[in-house]
Amino acid sequence: MSQVETMTERIVELRKEKRFDEAERLARLAISDNEDAWELWDQLGHVLVANQNFSEAASAFETATKLNPNGFWLWLSLGYVKKELNQLDDAIEVTLKATKLTTKPNEIGSALYNLGCYNCVAGRHEDALQYLDSAFQEDGSIKEWARNDSDLDSLRNNKLFLRLLKSDK
Repeated sequence: MSQVETMTERIVELRKEKRFDEAERLARLAISDNEDAWELWDQLGHVLVANQNFSEAASAFETATKLNPNGFWLWLSLGYVKKELNQLDDAIEVTLKATKLTTKPNEIGSALYNLGCYNCVAGRHEDALQYLDSAFQEDGSIKEWARNDSDLDSLRNNKLFLRLLKSDK
């Protein structure tokens, strides 16, 4: 196992134990020796998200996507952070990029669902409903997320949204 793999594994363990400050210190230390390891930048991003430091998390995920431009989950994480920073157009743009990097139904479904949420938060309800419909078709289990997601609160009384949640597609 390489040093990067060992450090990544340890950071993941610390995150699971909710020892975020230690995880962040270790990630930063590991990055100082391995600046080109996208895995470490990814882990730093997740630790920073856990600490709600979305601005620095965005920088970490941006670095990770530059080092590994084909990393689906990196782009999806960057989209989430951009949404948290209320940079909705950027969130949509990077999440659309993620959709082009995978063919796995659960990954496509997750990205389409996020696009639905981001468009909903941006007030683009027609676009949101189209993305949510596509997400539910890719992975029906995603409907459970939509039932309680506060990003979708403005659609709670929308007839099409309610129909999509009930359909068996």
